[in-house]
Amino acid sequence: MTSQVYYRKWRPGSFTDLVGQDHVATTLRQAIKQQRVSHSYLFCGPRGTGKTTTARILAKGVNCLEPSEGNPCNNCQICRTINEGRFLDIIELDAASNRGIDEIREIRDKVNFAPVEGRRKVYIIDEAHMLTDQASNAFLKTLEEPPPHVIFVLCTTEANKILPTIISRCQRFDFRRLPTDVICRRLTEIIEAEGVAVEPEALRAVARYASGSLRDAENLLEQLAVSYGNGVTLQHVESLLGLGQGDQWLELVKYLLMGNTSASLGIINQAAWEGADMRQLHRQVLELLRAAMLLEWNSGDSLDLPAHVTGQLKELVGQLPSWRIMKAIKIWGDVNLRYDAPSTLPLELAVVETCDDTVAPAAAAPPAPSAASGRGRPAGPNQPTGNPPGIQRNAGSQGATAPPPERPAPNAASPDIPARPGEPAPAPATAAPVAEDSFQGRWLATVRTLGRCKGKKYNLGALLRDCRVDSVSLEGVTLVLPFSHRTNMERMQEEMEEPNGHRMVTEAVAKHFGESYDFKLTLNGEPGNGEEPRQTAQRSPLVRTAMGMGARIVEETTE
Repeated sequence: MTSQVYYRKWRPGSFTDLVGQDHVATTLRQAIKQQRVSHSYLFCGPRGTGKTTTARILAKGVNCLEPSEGNPCNNCQICRTINEGRFLDIIELDAASNRGIDEIREIRDKVNFAPVEGRRKVYIIDEAHMLTDQASNAFLKTLEEPPPHVIFVLCTTEANKILPTIISRCQRFDFRRLPTDVICRRLTEIIEAEGVAVEPEALRAVARYASGSLRDAENLLEQLAVSYGNGVTLQHVESLLGLGQGDQWLELVKYLLMGNTSASLGIINQAAWEGADMRQLHRQVLELLRAAMLLEWNSGDSLDLPAHVTGQLKELVGQLPSWRIMKAIKIWGDVNLRYDAPSTLPLELAVVETCDDTVAPAAAAPPAPSAASGRGRPAGPNQPTGNPPGIQRNAGSQGATAPPPERPAPNAASPDIPARPGEPAPAPATAAPVAEDSFQGRWLATVRTLGRCKGKKYNLGALLRDCRVDSVSLEGVTLVLPFSHRTNMERMQEEMEEPNGHRMVTEAVAKHFGESYDFKLTLNGEPGNGEEPRQTAQRSPLVRTAMGMGARIVEETTE
């Protein structure tokens, strides 16, 4: 014994039943009512938003014997035949398997035949973007001037792949993702009709997971009803989707924003051992970080999270600087699990980078780590790992430890630009701290900002770290950048010749200095130090290429 799945059983039969696409339903209903139906339509939008369903309702509306305000009656002989799938004048084609020119020629030859049962023949072409260019070009004339009794409806999820000449011959309707509230209302109607008990929080979790696709939500709801019977709970949804416990991901977000590396890595590895899907973990954590960002800027009204989660995030956001939230979102947003989803390494690297206070943004200096917050990398096995997620910051607690000594400033030999073979590494800088509002402080902030900017070949911040802070100067409207090594200077000149690299440097300087400057790249070398002969030899592109492959200059002679 077989039964219809929910998304087919509860498919809308009229424009009134169509949910979330009022702008499409209203226009098509008025077109049928005024008998001004176009000969070709293009329905585009994400999956599960009602494109094919709307095409079928349109086909039923133009053939209905007794339409009401543009809606099919669903009672006449034509409507019943269409609902049963026996109407011969509705031809549905899958362009993914009928994408060649031969199939289009067959359509072109058959459109001239009169309808068999109804007034209009309707061709519904799914995945229209899969048609080949040759097939699309062969389809142009037929699509532009079909017989009066023919209507074409093209449905696609990727309208950008359809030829502009096809799009210009159709009336285009863009279907939107359905809001979570709309999906919840529709799912509520279904469970009431089916007699299935589902917790409201479980329904909202299903709607959120569907990401605007009503078909995905209905499929998941039926799977839950089959798996757990009557009385589906939020825990059932999380177990079926492999989401783990929501409180566990909230705890991970708290440790991330507090900078507790050890506790964050522990939660990720525990989740991996319990069989959690790393993609779902990444998605849920990113959603909670986004919620923290919105709460930080008083835009939490648009959040769709349980009240207790929102309350804990508000409490946490009030204790943290905003740069921590932005840094975490940027790092986690760049994690790519497409090719190695089971591995925890990409998430572990993101944790270490997020919790590392030495990579704070230039806009705000990170607060000193303390025992109460657990920030920074653990110094040893006896170092405390931080308080539980529900901590309260207490600056006057007696258990606070002194902040760790500052790390030495990075030198010119960064990981992005390897040091030249045979060249001694520069000594770590031991200069006194520089005030943030001073000229040198603004330059250091600019270099930190550019440290996350990749030019055509090299990291811009790594190249500019070759300029000594005390040597950078301002001459009128020109910022003079003296480099210690000619190789780095020439690489920076190459990056500045690219429009994108020049723009990133200009924007970073304008952000921290308050205005834009011209740039002058110079070499900060002294005569007689043995550097000039090597610099002269390095002017040759051949020599520079050889050095890039590991060669080094032993001796230079002049002819």
